[in-house]
Amino acid sequence: MTHPLRQKSHLLKEFFGFFLSGAGVAIYAFTHATALRLPAVRQTFYRQILFTGIQALLPVAVAGLVVGSGLLSQMCLLLGSGADLNVKMMQLVVFREFAPLLTSFIVLGRSGSAIATELASMKVQGEIRLLYLLGINPGEYLLVPRILACCVAVPMLTFVFQLVAVLAGPVIASLIVDLPLQPFYAALGNQISLGDIVLSLTKTFTLGLIIASVACSIGIYVPMKRTWIPQAAELSVLRSFILVLLADLAFAAISLLGS
Repeated sequence: MTHPLRQKSHLLKEFFGFFLSGAGVAIYAFTHATALRLPAVRQTFYRQILFTGIQALLPVAVAGLVVGSGLLSQMCLLLGSGADLNVKMMQLVVFREFAPLLTSFIVLGRSGSAIATELASMKVQGEIRLLYLLGINPGEYLLVPRILACCVAVPMLTFVFQLVAVLAGPVIASLIVDLPLQPFYAALGNQISLGDIVLSLTKTFTLGLIIASVACSIGIYVPMKRTWIPQAAELSVLRSFILVLLADLAFAAISLLGS
């Protein structure tokens, strides 16, 4: 029977090993970003932007509309139709929290799991080794475009979520509750600051980096067994979910300290 302390030590070692492998993959991608000048790498980057960003526009926009209209309707019923208070709540809850988090969950469920499964399948079937034999750098061809594409796609999708939530959401909410739109949009224009935009971009860039790095590190470091291909997707979603929440908590603490 394994001693409890030995089990804890093994779990801690596994966690730090996973963290270091993800960080290593992320550092590799940015130190080899010039590989995008290669046509094959650039095409992979464009394909990943298409899958991660453009093809996810509809679910992200729908989520933004539902969250923006639903939350604003509830706030109006509970707090009244005061524009300043409702805009402040939209800024804190939707713009800063819900938009980055829900967008990241959509991306890690779609792209994170797909990347991990794809890379795990390539490793198990020997395709990564074949790239070495053909003189192609697998890191530049497989890791760089996927990680950089996610770092671009997640902020872009979050912006779409925020735009739909704060612009179209109030229109739908006004059909449900008494919400004067002109005072709301005037207060919204005064409330959203450059600092909010910079914080949102930094946060979503980080979340995109986490999702892609976790997926890539799991995909390329799985054991050479076919049973690990579906497990790679599960591990990618679970670990990305935990790290995204921790990163969100860290940004929330930084925001509170800075205010």
